[in-house]
Amino acid sequence: MRGIEERLRQGMADAARPVRGAPELAVRVRARVAVRRRRRRWAAGAAAVVAVVLVAIGVVSPRILDRPDPVAALPEVGGVRVGYVPDGLGVPQRLREQEEDAGGGIRLRGEALRWQAGGDFLQVSAYRADGVMRDAMDIMAMNVVDSPVEPRSIDDPVLSGDGTSAMWVADHGLVLEVTVSAALKKERDRIVAGLRVTGWSPAFAGLRVMYMPAGMWVSGTAGANPEALTRLWQGESGRHVSIEVVYGRAAATLERLRAAGAPQEVLTGVRPASVHGRPAYAGATGQAGGVLLWLVKPGIGVRVRADHLPEGDLVRIAEGIQSPPGGQDGSVDGIAASFAGPDLRPGSVETALTARWRSSTRRWSGPDGEDTVTVSVQRGAAVPSATWWSSVSRGEPKSATVGGVQGMLLDAGASTPGRRFAWTPEFGLAIVVTAPAGDLGRMVKGIAAR
Repeated sequence: MRGIEERLRQGMADAARPVRGAPELAVRVRARVAVRRRRRRWAAGAAAVVAVVLVAIGVVSPRILDRPDPVAALPEVGGVRVGYVPDGLGVPQRLREQEEDAGGGIRLRGEALRWQAGGDFLQVSAYRADGVMRDAMDIMAMNVVDSPVEPRSIDDPVLSGDGTSAMWVADHGLVLEVTVSAALKKERDRIVAGLRVTGWSPAFAGLRVMYMPAGMWVSGTAGANPEALTRLWQGESGRHVSIEVVYGRAAATLERLRAAGAPQEVLTGVRPASVHGRPAYAGATGQAGGVLLWLVKPGIGVRVRADHLPEGDLVRIAEGIQSPPGGQDGSVDGIAASFAGPDLRPGSVETALTARWRSSTRRWSGPDGEDTVTVSVQRGAAVPSATWWSSVSRGEPKSATVGGVQGMLLDAGASTPGRRFAWTPEFGLAIVVTAPAGDLGRMVKGIAAR
């Protein structure tokens, strides 16, 4: 035991004794250790970076896959996305565009994208119309298409005689045109089918459409129901949505609204429902379509159809349709028409229903109680039409510009003081103002500017 202790003490003493060349050896050892530590830290850091990249790109296997090049954003013009362009046409040029009629008058203004390579070209134009634009008949009436071919349906595009141009109403106030060179004429329909209206306004027929399922785009404004103002959406896999707003006596009651559908429509499985807490009907059309219909108020009805969409989407679309504001603060059916001043006091809004439109009227009276200014907002599928014009004017309306607004001066009759002026900001909407001759322009300008 004592021998073991002595050998241990001798070993400790030898370890403590200085060794020749020990300082240089210690330095080399420490340097090697530091290099190994740096290599381990670098390797750990690199592994962490690789791990983060793998997580970010979703790679779970040990192999690192190359990420694909990002897909270029589809070109857009005037809120319209161009989904298909033939190969080899290069980069588009953005242009200001206008359409003139046969007499040289400018009928449409807008913007365009033009692709061109040699003699081949494609131009997609988006025009915002100032007046009423409903369908192919309105395009034909403008006389801006070369040798137009009358379409089979008012919903179809108007084609030029040589087939290189197609023009149609894509949404309220939005007119689209596709023009190609003769060599690309066979590509025309595919280009037309690839256009998507992405910048559509939620305002529609006095209501606001606040929800639409992802992947749906506006595809038109006309529908099969002549008594309604209609906006259409479509998507992939046969998905379609139509929203019809019915004004007038056809929407006086829920039962009348149910009967006011398209002539060929057959509703099955009709059952009571509720939209915005109001009584409604739900039903089915065909094999893959659903319908919800309800009254916003007497004289305003809404019908929502959806094909190949879940019932929950149909309900969400309906619940997302907002009613027009009430008659407070001087507005008339959602149109701001407040004439502030000590001499004019607004009265209540009066409503009248006719066959195919609804009229909301407010009168502002002076101190003597006589009517000084009258504003009437009229909405419906018959606005404007010959029947409607005859209802607001005793004589022939005369084209005029009042307060910077283009419209019609109406014959109000000898019994009505002041002058009457009407204009149609969009199809299905007319505003009629009656005021003293000296104040008419100011009143019209004040309403139109809001």
